[in-house]
Amino acid sequence: MTDNWSKSWNNSQNPSKQRKYRRNAPQHVKRKLVSANVSKDLREDLGTRTIKLRTGDQIEVKRGDHRGETGIVNKVDYSSEKVYVNGITVERQNGTESQIPLRPSNLQVVAMNVDDDMRMEKFDITEDDFADIEVDEDEMEEALEEDDENEMMKQMQSGDSSIDMDEIDEDELEDIKDQVEDAQEDSESEADETDYSGVVDNNIGDAKDALSEMESPDYEAALEAEKAGKNRKTFVDWLEGKVNQ
Repeated sequence: MTDNWSKSWNNSQNPSKQRKYRRNAPQHVKRKLVSANVSKDLREDLGTRTIKLRTGDQIEVKRGDHRGETGIVNKVDYSSEKVYVNGITVERQNGTESQIPLRPSNLQVVAMNVDDDMRMEKFDITEDDFADIEVDEDEMEEALEEDDENEMMKQMQSGDSSIDMDEIDEDELEDIKDQVEDAQEDSESEADETDYSGVVDNNIGDAKDALSEMESPDYEAALEAEKAGKNRKTFVDWLEGKVNQ
């Protein structure tokens, strides 16, 4: 046991100790916490009900307002225990899209990234079994490429000078530049605003995560949208606190 973390906290009846266990857990424990349920078909092949999520896994959202949506995991944040999935996004005020952080417990793995040999050995999976469990290669490649383009677009909009233009395909660069210009024009000429009614329509945890991911969230607009919609007291109080900061 250390001053900051103890295994016993995970079994405590005290919710604050349980939260502290997850928040202060060492990295190797956090990696185990970022696990998701697997589909019935995969259970038969893997012999397990849960697996640790990896970039390239295909998931289906099973709970929350995005329930039923599917996509490819293209980022796993172990420190915050959140997962980012291609196609599940919220629109920023500047016209770009930002992926919504999702809780692993709300996801189900329907196909796997089979590139990790150690992972395959752990579940005794051979190449003959790949067809039954692997993510479609073209679909995964397309999802990860789209994520790279979105990230590059954000860097170009922010004036990030670390991008090596010589390594980018000329046609791809022109396409990204056009997207940046379109987003800037939309932001300047149309003053395009985020649809906060769609943001706050999520469960409270996901709505907070989506707002925190925005560069300059309009908490007053979100508060108005919440009051006009679900009007949940705890969320209203949280939004009012943000407005009054």
